[in-house]
Amino acid sequence: MDPLTGFIIVLIVITFQFTLYAIKRMQEPLEPNSSDDQTNLNINVTRKRYWKNAELTNGRLAMVGLLALVINYGFFGWIIPGFI
Repeated sequence: MDPLTGFIIVLIVITFQFTLYAIKRMQEPLEPNSSDDQTNLNINVTRKRYWKNAELTNGRLAMVGLLALVINYGFFGWIIPGFI
């Protein structure tokens, strides 16, 4: 097997694993349903956790996209076939 082929296979496997992990994280509930008797402090903590999870998921999906661009560049020699 050619070393480039092995490298591309490793990149595809890593991309697939990150994608499955990101999909799994997006399907999990962030917090249990809040009741009306919670204080404003607890609601603010929940909001902070939501945004932290949102930013983590956004960053992971951005890295999956970057890896897809690298793989596409390796296969075809350009990032967006026909344009760049």
